Amino acid sequence: MMTLLVLTVFCSMAGRIVFAPLMPVLQSEMGFRLSTVGSLFLLVSVGYGVTMLASGFVAARFGHGLTIVAALTAISLGLALAAMASRLWMVASSMGLIGIGAGAYPPSGMVMINEKIDLKHRNTAFAFHELGPNLALLLAPLTVLAFNPLIGRRGVLAGFSVLTGIVALAFLRWGVPGSGRGEAPKLGTVGSILRLRNTLLAMAILSAALAGMHGVYSILPSYLVADHSLPVEHVNLLLAGSRVSGIVLLLFAGALINRLGRRRTIIFVLLFSAVFTALLGFARGALLSLIVIAQPALLTALFPATLSSMARIGDPRFRNITYSIIITVGVGLGAGAAPAMLGVAGDYGLGWAGFLVLGGYMLLAVLFLWSSPNFGRPAKSSG
Repeated sequence: MMTLLVLTVFCSMAGRIVFAPLMPVLQSEMGFRLSTVGSLFLLVSVGYGVTMLASGFVAARFGHGLTIVAALTAISLGLALAAMASRLWMVASSMGLIGIGAGAYPPSGMVMINEKIDLKHRNTAFAFHELGPNLALLLAPLTVLAFNPLIGRRGVLAGFSVLTGIVALAFLRWGVPGSGRGEAPKLGTVGSILRLRNTLLAMAILSAALAGMHGVYSILPSYLVADHSLPVEHVNLLLAGSRVSGIVLLLFAGALINRLGRRRTIIFVLLFSAVFTALLGFARGALLSLIVIAQPALLTALFPATLSSMARIGDPRFRNITYSIIITVGVGLGAGAAPAMLGVAGDYGLGWAGFLVLGGYMLLAVLFLWSSPNFGRPAKSSG
């Protein structure tokens, strides 16, 4: 089960994030600006959020396994459409479809881990699960670097489409049986979840982490090419290099979180990332390269700590709904609004200010956590 979920989340992330290293190529081909790049990733997040909120109905009717198969199918179709795209509106449509598919996965995937893995090993399971998206962040720019000169961006996108389709078939064969069913969201249930302080805190932490991990990643290739005149090949190598330490850290993240505790892990990682995110706007030359590599270095440890803490929010019966609400807001702000803001700031020559604002937001999330003593502590209920 865990292997299938890792492959699924790899394809889900790769389907969205492969557009980041390809953006300089698409900009050159279609002639759009940095703010448009940010808007395209915002579109992905909108599709992601809308589907995630509705995924509970699908999971309640068809089960978590078939929901995940449908998600992978939509991502594969979106990548195939992007491979054929010759106009900006076609790229936008394909990225919207990929966002719709990707949004159906997290609530079902997270619930399957919580229900199948005992509490003692859950931090390790979430850390293992995070290998999927982090391998995607590493391999996407390397794939573009290696294969774009040979088969072009159409071939790269088509290759990811085929891979996602194969994983969908594998999940249909081995992942659907015994996957369980979700709980359909009700207005009263959603309202009760939103009234919990820890729900709002989890939204703040997750959006800050996603902004540092994915929001920066999405805009960074176009920003470094436009504002620092770096070669695309050099930028993609930097992008890949910045993810190596995070993958290595995930191998020890479960033990690290168990030793430090979830709260201290989250606080330390956010403080570290806030400083280096802000520095992205001011560094130049070799120092910039070092900061690009250091900025996301510890963020991978934050996600298993946060996701396992979210499992204790509210009524366990509505866990898939809780995950849907929190992740929807987190992705909308962190992976959607953040790159859109950075893109607009870059077009006006204020890219430095965008990174500074993002670092400040991470610090605010730390202060919010500091004022909420129950979040992340081992207890019967923190909601």
